Amino acid sequence: SYPDQTSGACFAGMANAPSAAPSSVDDIKYYPDYDTDYEDATCLPGTMDGRPSFSSMAACCIGSYPDQTSGACFAGMANAPSAAPSALSDIKYYPDYDTDY
Repeated sequence: SYPDQTSGACFAGMANAPSAAPSSVDDIKYYPDYDTDYEDATCLPGTMDGRPSFSSMAACCIGSYPDQTSGACFAGMANAPSAAPSALSDIKYYPDYDTDY
């Protein structure tokens, strides 16, 4: 919704925001943080050799921590859902048109 935004504000609002604004959503990847205890683990931006990569943090949480009872992975998201979704189709985002571009 903000392809020409030069400030990077939209990406900066993400939990674990990328260090540079990607040129397309296809450039954004997340990988599971296997170095942290399962119940405390989240997904991190970028890719790491030997670990799966996902197109969204939500996909990473669902794919990597399906039995996590703490909710830590989803809690690590900016605007985290109130309950962990069971499928990606349960997650919806919308642009914040009330904030300056």
